[in-house]
Amino acid sequence: MEAAHSFTQRVAAELAPHTPLLPCCRRSLVEGLALVTTTPGSIATTRPVAVRAAMQALHADAIPAHVSRVVAARRTQYLLVGVDPAGLHPPSERSCCRRSRLRGAFLGAGRLVRPDGEPYLEIGCADEAGAAQLVADFASLGVNSRTRRRRGRWVVTVRSGPAVGAALSSIGAQDGRLTFEAGRVIREVRSGVNRRLNAETANLHRTAAAGVRQLESIALLEADAKRWQALPPALREAAGLRARHPDDDLAQLAERAGCSKPAMAGRLHRLVAAAGEGGDRVGARR
Repeated sequence: MEAAHSFTQRVAAELAPHTPLLPCCRRSLVEGLALVTTTPGSIATTRPVAVRAAMQALHADAIPAHVSRVVAARRTQYLLVGVDPAGLHPPSERSCCRRSRLRGAFLGAGRLVRPDGEPYLEIGCADEAGAAQLVADFASLGVNSRTRRRRGRWVVTVRSGPAVGAALSSIGAQDGRLTFEAGRVIREVRSGVNRRLNAETANLHRTAAAGVRQLESIALLEADAKRWQALPPALREAAGLRARHPDDDLAQLAERAGCSKPAMAGRLHRLVAAAGEGGDRVGARR
């Protein structure tokens, strides 16, 4: 959780200093912050970096806004005074404005999972309409996102690696995307190594279990002279090799016997079958 919080802070710190160049984009950045404000009729956030970015955008347009600090029991809120949220609508549908609106929303209430974790980006919204606006903004930029209701609040989520990377680029967090992609490579390499280790461990378990069954079958057959003598010579040779070299794999046993791996596997399989059948149908197959 601490790593995820740190990564979110790093991305927010990257985004905050960059004030949009166009007036419409500056308004859209503040609008994005308004979409994630849960207090009706106001623009507020618990993140100082977000309110500073909004103030810079407003001051660039000579709007005399200021910040009011509201100390609450759980978290301090920073209220943007001097701008009416209703005056920011209707939202612009220009691509540059959509990017700025998403940037403002992320600064106000965005969250990222740590780079080497499962890809996940979310932005908490004040209401369903705000969530729908952000989903539409993401969709216009080629980012697949969806809304969900969680603990009474609407949340916009992005859950695939390519989509999270594209979302970070869309809002201007290029360094954040590079960090995320590096973490994704680490995650994929780790997953690949774990899969290979699990497969190799399972193979070793199967090989060990088969070796134990073979040794038990050989001991059972050797204890009964009649059954042992009824075995074809090739099977007795395979049994002797397995008993003398219990740690050898199939390739090594086959090399000692001068046969192929499938032939050795077949002989060992028939030894186990012969021990289980009671020896009444030990064939003349070699």
